[in-house]
Amino acid sequence: MKKRYFIAIIPLLLAACSDWLDIQPALEIRKNKMFESEEGFKNVLTGAYIRMATPDLYGENTSMRLPEFMTRHWTATANTLGDYLSRLDHEQTVCKDLEATIWLAYYQTIVNLNTLLGEIDASRDIFTNGNYELIKGEALGLRAFLHFEIARLWGDIPAEINPGLPAVPYVRTVTKDPNDLQNVSYGEFSRLFLADLDSAEVLLANDPILSCFNSILNSPGLTEGYEQYNRPVDSYHYYRQGRFNYYAVKATKARYYHWTGDRAAAARLAGEVIDAVNIEDGSLKFRLGDEAAARSGQLTFPTEHLFAVNNSRAQEVVTQRFIQNAVGYTQDSALLRVAYETNEHPNDIRFRDDRLWQTRPVRTGSATTYSYFRKYVVNDRDAVDVIPLIRLSEMYFIAIENGDRDRFPEYRVARNLHNSLDEQITDPNVTEDVLLDRLEKEYRKEFYGEGQMFFFYKKHARDRFTWPSVHTIDVARYKLPRPESQTLFETL
Repeated sequence: MKKRYFIAIIPLLLAACSDWLDIQPALEIRKNKMFESEEGFKNVLTGAYIRMATPDLYGENTSMRLPEFMTRHWTATANTLGDYLSRLDHEQTVCKDLEATIWLAYYQTIVNLNTLLGEIDASRDIFTNGNYELIKGEALGLRAFLHFEIARLWGDIPAEINPGLPAVPYVRTVTKDPNDLQNVSYGEFSRLFLADLDSAEVLLANDPILSCFNSILNSPGLTEGYEQYNRPVDSYHYYRQGRFNYYAVKATKARYYHWTGDRAAAARLAGEVIDAVNIEDGSLKFRLGDEAAARSGQLTFPTEHLFAVNNSRAQEVVTQRFIQNAVGYTQDSALLRVAYETNEHPNDIRFRDDRLWQTRPVRTGSATTYSYFRKYVVNDRDAVDVIPLIRLSEMYFIAIENGDRDRFPEYRVARNLHNSLDEQITDPNVTEDVLLDRLEKEYRKEFYGEGQMFFFYKKHARDRFTWPSVHTIDVARYKLPRPESQTLFETL
C-alpha cells in the first residue's frame, strides 16, 4: 500500500518549494534570452559549478565543515555547532540550519541543471565543436553526482537500503508543483541515477580529456615539448579536471557501486580510472601525488583530481578558518601524530616537515599554540582555490577494499609509508576487519579536510570511533534528518 503525507505544514512547504525553485545562477540573464546562443548554455552550466564551489557547498560546508566535524577531525568548543555535529546531535537549531542550507544549495544547483537540460535538445543546431554533447553530458553527470551526494548524507546506511523504501527526491524537471517533488524509492533512485550517468558517458565519448594530456588542458599556452600532441580546437575544452568529465562519470559509478555493495563493479570501474592512459604515449592519465608535489605545497595532489571545483571565495574562507584564526578548524598536535602514525611512518610525504600541520603560537610571543592546517594554504597569505571532489587515491581505496589488494604497494610507495603495511593489506589471509581497520587510518590521513572520512564510517556503519578518542556512535544518526522547511512528500 502506498500513501503520501505531509510532514511540514502545507503553507510552509509551498513557500519553501517556491523559494527553492525561483533560484537563478550567478550568470543568469532572462530565460528568453539565455538559451538563444551556445554561450548562454555555457553560462548556465558555469553557474552550476560556481554554486557548487560556494561556502554553502564544497567551498566549505560539505568539504571541510559538516562531514569533518561529524568525524571529530576538528577540536570543538563545548555547546557550539562543531560540538553538536561531533556528537551527531542533529536536533540543535544550529545543526538544523546548516543542514537545511546544504540541502537547499544542492537542489538549487540541480534546478539550474534541469533548466539547461530542459532546453538543450531544442537548440542542438546552435552548438559547434561538439559542445552540445559536452555540455549535456556534463549536466547529466552533475545531476546524478549531486543527487548521490544528497542520498549519501540524507539516505540510510547502505546495509539498511531496500529497493522499495523511500530515498530522496530525484528531480529531473523544473516545477513549482510540490506534487512533482516527491521522494522516489531506492530502486527508482538507482534507475534514474544510472540512466543519467550512462547517458553522460555516451555523450562524453569524445571528451577532450580522452585525447589530450592533462598538462596541456590545464595550460592552454603550453607548447614547448608538446608541439606534436593533440590540443583542443575550442578554448572551452580546456581545464577538464575542473569539469564533470568522462573519468568523473566512471569514478562516480565506482563510488556508487562501492556504496551499494557491488564489489566486482566497484573494483572494475575504479581500476579503469587508475589504469587510464594517454593515447599519445601510453603514460598514465592520472598520477598519485608524490614527494615532489608535497614538497611544493600541493597537498590536494592536483595530478590526482578526477573532478574538482574552483572556489573564488577560497581566500575568505581559508583565511578565516585556518590562516588567521587560532580558534578555527584545528586539532591537538599530539593526537595528529597518533593519526599519522609518525613513529611507524616518519617520512609520510603529507605530514613530514610540518607540511600538512604546523604548530604555531596563538599570538606573537605566546606560549599557547595551535595546529595550523595547511592543505588549503599556499603560504601564510594565499589560499588553494581548487577543491577536489573526487581523487585518484579514493579509486585506489575502492579497488583495494573490493578485492584488488595488490594495488596497495603502489599507493604506499607514493606516500612514502613503511613497507610493513604491505603485509597488512596484500596478504590473502588478512581478514576483512583487519583490512578495514587499516583503510580507516588511511582514509583519515588521505582525506583530512575533504569530507570523505564520514562516508567511510557511514558505509561500514561504524558504531565506535577510536580517534581522536574512543567514542560510541548511534549508527542511526549517520542519516541526516530532512530539513523541516524542505520536507517533501514521502512514498511508503
